[in-house]
Amino acid sequence: MAHKPVSYPADYRNDPTLRRGHRGGLAIVWTLLVLILISAVLITVLGTSRRNAIRKAVEEGIPFGTFEPFYPHSTQIPDPMTEKENAKDELSDPTSVPEPTKAPVLDPNFMDHAAEPFAEAFKGLPDVIEAVAPGVVGVINWQPFENGKSNKLVEWGSGSGFVVTTDGYILTNQHVIEGAKKISVKLYSGDEHEATLIGADKTSDIAVLKIDAEGLTALPKGDSDKLRVGEFVFAVGDPVQSELSGSVTFGIISAKARSINIDGFTNSYLQTDAAINLGNSGGPLIDLNGCVVGMNSAKSVTAGYDAAGQAIAAEGIGFALPINRVWEIASQLISTGAVPRPGIGITITQYIADYAAPDTELRPYVNSVTPGGPADLGGMKENDVILAVDGIAMADKDEIVEYIREHTAIGQEITFTVLRGDQELDLKIVVGDLNRMP
Repeated sequence: MAHKPVSYPADYRNDPTLRRGHRGGLAIVWTLLVLILISAVLITVLGTSRRNAIRKAVEEGIPFGTFEPFYPHSTQIPDPMTEKENAKDELSDPTSVPEPTKAPVLDPNFMDHAAEPFAEAFKGLPDVIEAVAPGVVGVINWQPFENGKSNKLVEWGSGSGFVVTTDGYILTNQHVIEGAKKISVKLYSGDEHEATLIGADKTSDIAVLKIDAEGLTALPKGDSDKLRVGEFVFAVGDPVQSELSGSVTFGIISAKARSINIDGFTNSYLQTDAAINLGNSGGPLIDLNGCVVGMNSAKSVTAGYDAAGQAIAAEGIGFALPINRVWEIASQLISTGAVPRPGIGITITQYIADYAAPDTELRPYVNSVTPGGPADLGGMKENDVILAVDGIAMADKDEIVEYIREHTAIGQEITFTVLRGDQELDLKIVVGDLNRMP
């Protein structure tokens, strides 16, 4: 029996079937090559456009190495399509939006209900988390949203908090509840309670809430002064939104006493590489003994910019207010409803006024004066160069802020020596309370 010889590879030129397949294959290959070429062109154009935009921004003043902390609370812009689902307490009159319930003076014996440290050491991290999780809560900020027909309270933002007494005192960040017309707290059990705002201090970013509940799991206070760099800690809270409530991240104390300025207020923070995300604000930073050592408050998203203006992402740079400082402020808020903040109502910049004498050294000058505030009433003007306070020469704006904050009291009269043009003036100013200024 004769066999037809077969050669490999097959010769498509003499085989019609193979020839058709070959042509089809070539068409597919060319199509793919054209698509790849088009994609490459688009990527190049878009990339060039983005680099040009960043370069333009850099030329317009974005500094390299900028530190950009931000408040990681979850802000939600109301969607009119889902407004009915989120709306609560419909209000026919926009002017009738209620202020959050506030009680300025409450039980001075709140410490009687504070938690004691855990008596026995935990066997492992899961045991610690299991013990403290019921003491972590979600905090919801309700604000009005007008759709043209009615004004409703909608869930405007959310954050975290933690229970500090068994009868319902809760700590969180001030920025979590800022602007709220109603505040609610969601417990570990899923129950939701309307909260009373006991007091809030914007300078330290601390707020105290109270809910009508008993037998809650209160978290014991640790000692942030005794923390050491390298100690293990973990953060618990509601990152992003409440759907991820009770999320836990783990890390170490990266540094202590980091002086960070956020929104014009400088505070001392613990630095940690435990991940802190949107919505973690106000939640606790816990040590391995199950005690709260800090209140998670902020993170840095940008470590700086490279030579092309590209943002350099920051990883593992989170900040928590030390619990010792938080507890001190919270105690004042619970007992009096506010923290007195001596001030005179000015902002200071470290430059020289345009009309200052040529030989004037670099000194702090007044950038703005609060109308009706103590400095305004005392005759201080914008662009006044500050030479001394109470006869003490001060060449740095931070010295002035520190002096007023630490060495004066509300109602005390202090003397500012200023240079206005070529005149040196002594201005008598009575220190006021920043919380009550216009």
